[in-house]
Amino acid sequence: MNFLGIDTSTQNLSISYMRKGEIVFEFSRKLKYNASLILPYLEKFIKRNFFSLKEIDTLVVGSGPGSFTGLRISFSIIKALSIVLNKPVIKLGSFFSCAYPFRKKYERIAVINDARRNLIYAVSFRVKKESLIKKEKEKLTILEDFINKKKDYFFVSGDEMLCKKLSSFPFLKFYPKPVYPKAKYLLILAKEKWLKNKFTSLKKLEPLYIYPKTCQIKT
Repeated sequence: MNFLGIDTSTQNLSISYMRKGEIVFEFSRKLKYNASLILPYLEKFIKRNFFSLKEIDTLVVGSGPGSFTGLRISFSIIKALSIVLNKPVIKLGSFFSCAYPFRKKYERIAVINDARRNLIYAVSFRVKKESLIKKEKEKLTILEDFINKKKDYFFVSGDEMLCKKLSSFPFLKFYPKPVYPKAKYLLILAKEKWLKNKFTSLKKLEPLYIYPKTCQIKT
C-alpha cells in the first residue's frame, strides 16, 4: 500500500508518503501561506526520492476543521490527482492526527481549536486497544461548556492561546504546547479504512471550514 497524505488545515504544512506500509517521507513545518507551497514541496520530494506519482495507491487528505484558503487548495490538489491518476481518496478529520500520539497514555482525549467569535471547534475520542474512536462529530461550542462536560479527558490544542487558557483550569490534564495535524498519522489511520475499502467519493469530498454558516452547530 502506497499512500500520499496532505494536511493544510492549519499554518502547519504537512506532507507524508507511505510506501508498502512504512512512512518513508515526512515534511511538517509551520509556514506562512502553507497551502501554496504544497506543489513545490511535492516536486522536491519526487526528485529526491526517485518517486513517481503512478506508484500511489490511495490519496489521503486532512479535512479540517481549518482555514478556508488552506483546505480549498489541498482539496483541489487531491481531487485533481485523483482524477488524473484514477486513484481513490480517503478523507479523515485533522483532529484524529492531533489525538493519535497520545492514545497509548490516555483513554479519553479531547481536541480543541480556536473557531473565533469566542467559540472553539471540539471533538472527543475514546481509545480502545490503541485505536481512536470518535465519540461525536466536530462541533462549535464554548470552551468552558465543553471542559465541564469532559473533565476526565486529556486535552490537546493546536492553538497557543488556548493552551494558555487550559492552564487556568487546575483540575484539567492537557498538553502544554500546540499540537498540529500531521499527515503521517493520517496515513497510519487510513490503513484501516483502506483494508475495508472505505473510500471517499469525489462528490462527498468536502472540507470542514472553521466558520462556514452551514457548520455553526452549537451544543
